[in-house]
Amino acid sequence: MKILITSGFLGAGKTTFIKELIKRSGTFPVVLENEYGDNSIDADELRTKTSGKKELEVLEFMEGCVCCTMKDSFINSVLTVYSSLSPEYLIIEPTGVGRLSNIISNLTPILHGDVTLLKPIVVLAPRSFKQNMAEFPELYKDQIANAQTVVFSKCENESYEILAETAAAIRAFNPDAEIIKEHYTGQSDAWWRSVMELPANEAEISKPEGEADSFTQITINNAHLNNPGELIMLLEDCLRGVCGHVVRAKGTVPVGSDGCSMLRFDLADNLYSIGESPAATNQCVFIGEYLDAAALHRRMGDDSFSDAPVWKAPQKLSKNRPVQPRYMAITQ
Repeated sequence: MKILITSGFLGAGKTTFIKELIKRSGTFPVVLENEYGDNSIDADELRTKTSGKKELEVLEFMEGCVCCTMKDSFINSVLTVYSSLSPEYLIIEPTGVGRLSNIISNLTPILHGDVTLLKPIVVLAPRSFKQNMAEFPELYKDQIANAQTVVFSKCENESYEILAETAAAIRAFNPDAEIIKEHYTGQSDAWWRSVMELPANEAEISKPEGEADSFTQITINNAHLNNPGELIMLLEDCLRGVCGHVVRAKGTVPVGSDGCSMLRFDLADNLYSIGESPAATNQCVFIGEYLDAAALHRRMGDDSFSDAPVWKAPQKLSKNRPVQPRYMAITQ
């Protein structure tokens, strides 16, 4: 079984990259999703990807972060996939706040015989590189330093200067990594196949000093909005820091008096999009620091909210950081 770790910060586009990888490489892997807290949005999105008449096998690991507190359960899950499903490929998509160095270290004891590691990949968006590096330097450095391939996403309209500047900054942390400096969809089919075949290089794992950042997740399963304007106003306020430091938000929510219209929203990199969704699942997720749980539940129309504690990453609290938002609303 060949294991590919596809890492990247929250909202970098890991799931979209994996879908393209499956399509372009012609492979049919098992995917192990390490969702942050209690949500299955990305896993559900991957399940919509099929290969021929066979449905994609997506497994969810939601008890905690596989890079730290749940490493033993994580390894047992990987071994169970190997023994029970025996796939040729296993793609692991860790939560966007996991340290890549820890994930590789956790996998190392079982890498022998038929279980091998492919070159770990990190997906990142050049337009948010500076801000993410300034806000979460230790986490970002860890992911970049331990990747053997760095893939740029959300860069179709970026200038050559931004792409070159980001690549140069990555070289400072990882001079040996392959850097795909244009949007990955432009790569040849041969490159996509190589992603699923090239073994990881023997390299010392880099662990930057410093404490891990603390994130909180709020999952809302009973949301309902009267109109799209309420969602737009909430996402605008999330960007401004009104509801805390929201780093990532995504979900599907019923809108209107009858609730028949479903909207999908996605917030990352200080931008957001809103569009129609065919999904029937009502689930909304907000991830960040110092989140105002009561305000988010109230503004999402969740009348069932109680003061029960929200899910928190098992990490130490980091200092508050200023938010410098940019705005973009995309409706379909």
